[in-house]
Amino acid sequence: MKVVILCGGRGIRLAQQSDYIPKAMVKLGHRPIVWHVMKRYSLFGFNEFILALGYKGEMIRDFFANYDLYTGDVRIELSKGDDFEQLSRHGESEWKITLVDTGEAALTGSRIARCKKYLDKESDFMVTYADCLADVNLEKLLKFHKKNKKIATISGVVPPFRIGELLVKKNLAIGFYNAANVKSHLIERYINGGFMVFKSQVFSYLSPFNECMLETEVFENLIKDSQLAIYPHHGFWRWLDTDRDYLFLADLVDKNKSHWLQE
Repeated sequence: MKVVILCGGRGIRLAQQSDYIPKAMVKLGHRPIVWHVMKRYSLFGFNEFILALGYKGEMIRDFFANYDLYTGDVRIELSKGDDFEQLSRHGESEWKITLVDTGEAALTGSRIARCKKYLDKESDFMVTYADCLADVNLEKLLKFHKKNKKIATISGVVPPFRIGELLVKKNLAIGFYNAANVKSHLIERYINGGFMVFKSQVFSYLSPFNECMLETEVFENLIKDSQLAIYPHHGFWRWLDTDRDYLFLADLVDKNKSHWLQE
């Protein structure tokens, strides 16, 4: 099963790094955050990735095009020009990565739509963000998706209240949260934590136009059709949104407490 990773973000709230690199390339330890996301999927045997590129996507292309050079020990003889000898092996030899230019101005729904030609043979595929890390059990997520038989399944997480919070009843999204519409203790509150699974039918809800946003109009239409299931996740989850988030995640990596790299 293929995994689409949305890599178009500028990371404008990250004061130290965002002015010159795409958000997906913000480093945690010696690797960019998108690598950490991919390693989570790889732990569960998902090794085919489609990276939907946007802002400074050429930097992401360069990293993966020169992966051996950037991640391993190499010997270079300057007299031979660009040739180098690889002295160590990395653990990502099974990864297959498709790099797709989805435009700098495109919103999330249109980025997925523009990857459609690389997903035509997929009855189901996964989608996530390049800036969310979690210890979601992807095997259980996929089983949940297939059992519920909805067009879309997203992992729901419960951080403090923020815009975009979803109302969920019996694992089905029924609307967006505001204080006036919560009338029952049976309704749970979640936001989209990424780590999503879509059936191919989702493309009927998407548009390649820049303005198509997954998290508003697409989700709203799926909710109206009772086609958005929520997989509750109460484990580790963190969104790289601010400098505070960056420092928290970088500290975990430095202390070898990368929860998302453990099954």
